[in-house]
Amino acid sequence: MTRAKTKTEKLLTALSTGEEFTAAKLARKTGLANVSSTIDRLRNQGYTIYSDTTYKGASVYSMG
Repeated sequence: MTRAKTKTEKLLTALSTGEEFTAAKLARKTGLANVSSTIDRLRNQGYTIYSDTTYKGASVYSMG
């Protein structure tokens, strides 16, 4: 039997595809309420996660 992925694991899986995701899309995809704090925690653990801002002001995340 396999265990279910945690929300953080879902976030890392999504970002590892190389796609860019807005915070809202990641929240829908992973179920996280506060994506930015999870991204910050992962960065502190050593993950290289880039953020950019769209012309509409939304944060877009990708993994390097």
